[in-house]
Order: sequence, then C-alpha cells, then structure tokens
Amino acid sequence: MPTGPAVTEPAVVTGAAPAGGTELKGRDDGGTILILTLGYVMLALMLIVVVVDVSALYLARRGLAATADGAALAAAQQIDEPAVYQTTGAITDLPLGDVEQSVARYQAQDDPTGNTTLRAGLTNPTTVHVDGSRTVNLPLVGLFGIGSVTVRASADAQAAVRP
Repeated sequence: MPTGPAVTEPAVVTGAAPAGGTELKGRDDGGTILILTLGYVMLALMLIVVVVDVSALYLARRGLAATADGAALAAAQQIDEPAVYQTTGAITDLPLGDVEQSVARYQAQDDPTGNTTLRAGLTNPTTVHVDGSRTVNLPLVGLFGIGSVTVRASADAQAAVRP
C-alpha cells in the first residue's frame, strides 16, 4: 500500500470537444479564410471603382465651373467701345459687345475636344450668365458598358461702372 501522494499522468488535449461529445480532429479552416480574403478583395476593388469614378466626376465638374467662370469673365470684358465713345451723357451701364461670340471663342480655346458646351446670355445690361455642360466618360465603370455622364455648372460676371 502506497503511503505518499497519488501520481497522475498529464492529460493530452488534442482538440476541443463540441457539445455533442465528439472530438474534432484534423479540422482545416483554409477554405473559409480563402472565401473571406476574396470577399475583402472584392470589397476593396468596388471601393476603388467608386472612388476613381466619383473623383473623375468631381474633377470634371470643377473644370467645367472654372471654364464657365472664365467664359463669363471674358464676355463681361467685351465692352462695346463704339457705344461707349458715342455716348454724350454719363455712362451708368457699360454696353457689352457680342457675348455669344466671346463665349464661343473661349470655349474653342479651352476645350478643343468638343465635350464642353457653353451657352451665354445677359441677365441685365451689365451681367453675363453662362451655363455649361460637359460629357464625362467614367474611367472604370465605362469598362462595364455604362455610358457617359453629363455634369453641369453655371457662372455670372458683371461689368460695373465705378464713378
């Protein structure tokens, strides 16, 4: 009869037993990780497509706004000089020259591709209003057969007389 403490052998754990009591041996999670990784890659690619195409639209809109501003300023500076010099009284409004021709000339210089369309008119005798539209081909979504998008912008410029 042994009189000392009882000696027990260490237990070896080979896997956690599920609630049903059977032991999982040799479980391989490699396929699950592959599916998860492919999901994250697809999500990243979709985000890249959205960011690139929205950035292209934003830059096109900003460029069109700058073009409309420039065209409106160019048209507002086209003062009808003969009308100014033939006026005998005080000049309160500067008579503007051919606004449409000035805007068309600016459009031809700014966008020779023809993707930009500018329309001009006078809102009052000294204020030029320019409406513009530009066709934008989206760089990545266009590869899937989705057509182009049109962005719009407008601008006003005024030729003022200061006493």
